Amino acid sequence: MLISLAVAILAFVVTWWLVTANPSQPIQNTGAGQGVAPSSPATAPGTTGQETGPEAEESGPEAEETGGGGSSPTATGRSSERAARQQAQELEELLASSRDARSSLSAAITAATRCDPDGVQAIRDITVSRRDQLATAQTLAVSALKGGARLKDALVDALDASHDADAAFLAWAGRHVAEGCEGPVESDRDYRRGLDRSEAAQQAKTRFAAAWRPIAETYGLTVWKPDQI
Repeated sequence: MLISLAVAILAFVVTWWLVTANPSQPIQNTGAGQGVAPSSPATAPGTTGQETGPEAEESGPEAEETGGGGSSPTATGRSSERAARQQAQELEELLASSRDARSSLSAAITAATRCDPDGVQAIRDITVSRRDQLATAQTLAVSALKGGARLKDALVDALDASHDADAAFLAWAGRHVAEGCEGPVESDRDYRRGLDRSEAAQQAKTRFAAAWRPIAETYGLTVWKPDQI
């Protein structure tokens, strides 16, 4: 009887020890409607899930290049072309008025030689006109034209010499008519000065015409010859 009791107690102790030493693992509920969410990939240390590397930063400088307010090379080229054409056209207009003065001067000198007072007045008008042409030439903008400075210098020299010639012829004509048109014309000091300054003007006009030709051909303008200016 005592032996049976001892065996029963020993069996109880062993069973209790096994139960307490290896507790049952809890069973997770995986019933219908509930699943295990897939784990998301690990994010690299120091990142927030958004690319911030060099590729993402490439838009910075390029965006600044296209976001600026500067003109494109094509727009700048068109603007320069318009400016050059406008400056060439202004020169063309001045040359046309110079041609008219030149053609009128020859007739006025002939009239004054014949003692016609109208010839003196015509030379006076031409002298005033040439002075105005010289003033206009001195203020012309030529920066957009190829060789513009050289072109302008030649034109100013030509008109300056022409104005001097006109003034000399006017001095001669006024005195010649006032004195009854006596004495030889060719030996008069003012008449001779007029011829000399006309020669200087012709040389400057030759320089100008050579510089003007390529510009006139480029913009479809008159190719002026030295004896037309």
